Amino acid sequence: MEKISMLKNSSRILLIGCSGSGKSSLARILGGKLNLEVIHLDRLFWKPGWEARKRDEFYEIVSDQIKKEKWIMDGNYSKTLRLRAQRSDFIILFDFPSYICTYRIFKRSFKGKLSLEKRYDLADGCSEKWFDMEFVKFTWNFKKRITPFVYNTLNDIGFDKNRIVIFKKLSQYSKFLTNINKEL
Repeated sequence: MEKISMLKNSSRILLIGCSGSGKSSLARILGGKLNLEVIHLDRLFWKPGWEARKRDEFYEIVSDQIKKEKWIMDGNYSKTLRLRAQRSDFIILFDFPSYICTYRIFKRSFKGKLSLEKRYDLADGCSEKWFDMEFVKFTWNFKKRITPFVYNTLNDIGFDKNRIVIFKKLSQYSKFLTNINKEL
């Protein structure tokens, strides 16, 4: 409950973790409850037709976005993690097992393609893809390849561990959602 209080009084909240972990969904929930602008990094990184922005251009866009006084930002993009984390006053890290995130990206892809679920985090002109094997491999290997970098970066910048919530199990996330609905 103490972390919910800190979250409630935060103005710049960063959600990080593997694709399919629930970052964007939680960002929308928190944005509504805390009346904060939700910034999905995927919407900033991708141009129509899944064309990636150049690294410098994206870095500049992220730099401008984090200057805002209030926001919730979700996304990975490790090249900008240090910058985003240093500006954040609360971080939520999704550290679920690979099989959970991989299953969930298959599920959302299926639902998205059948128009059963609307994706708010996709850039304009980027429709849901069917099973992209490169993306599946990225998701499957995220915990091994990217998650250690995330922890190291947060340690390197000395981010206050009391201002981080880490979900390693779906049950922790479910309990957190229940508490948010009670407290916010």
